[in-house]
Amino acid sequence: MMYVFATTNAAEVLKVPVFVEHLMEYEGNFAEFVMEHYDNHKQDSDWDTDQKLPFINPPVVLMVHAQLPELNFQIEKPKEIIISQKKTIYQEKDFPSLYLSRIFQPPRLS
Repeated sequence: MMYVFATTNAAEVLKVPVFVEHLMEYEGNFAEFVMEHYDNHKQDSDWDTDQKLPFINPPVVLMVHAQLPELNFQIEKPKEIIISQKKTIYQEKDFPSLYLSRIFQPPRLS
């Protein structure tokens, strides 16, 4: 328990009786009390008691510092790829027109 109270804000729970006592002394409802004391509270006559309320000034007991690595990258322009067309054996002009009239024809280049 000592470790939990020393390294977290769990010790603020022990201040709940001060919260209840100060709420009972307050002239107004619960919502008004919370808004006045926890939303940019200004210094007033009971400032010392207000500073003893839970989570008004939580202790900073554990601080973690993390730094992300710097990422540098560049997108390079794609290299131009040249594809040469190979000469094919088949050319349509080499076949007589007799083949064009039949159902089964040799493959054609598009």
